[in-house]
Amino acid sequence: MNEKQTLIEPSGITVDEEGNWFYQGNPIIREDILQLFYEHLKVTPGNGYFIEWQGKLNSIDVADTPFVITRVDWDETPQGINNLWITLKHLPEKEILDPSTLFINDQNVLYCKIRNGLFTARFSRPAYYQIAQLIEEENGAFVIKVGSKKFSIKTQ
Repeated sequence: MNEKQTLIEPSGITVDEEGNWFYQGNPIIREDILQLFYEHLKVTPGNGYFIEWQGKLNSIDVADTPFVITRVDWDETPQGINNLWITLKHLPEKEILDPSTLFINDQNVLYCKIRNGLFTARFSRPAYYQIAQLIEEENGAFVIKVGSKKFSIKTQ
């Protein structure tokens, strides 16, 4: 942040647990506006979220995380599963999932890190059921095998 960006003002924007965005209680449904918000979204070390726009910082109230994974796909070869691809709610491009970032919180909700580890994304129920097909129990822990590597799913 530069000196002009020291004040974070409330925006009236909220994001619920399902990744739905609202302005003063009214749904924000225009995908172009949502994509603009995602492009300018920032997170503080304490997991506070704000939108940086035109030299101003505007806080948003987020119930969990603004990123919700709606779908999981993978490339399968005779050697096994290769890349895992995730689709994020409101965003058109798929992103490669880094399986080393998977973790489960104390309420048994599955998450991962996205965008080079800058943000946390929560798996929606359908996306969880998709990736659960690939999860195995091994020595009392859960793992996912991608290519020739196994990745432990951490608990937090």
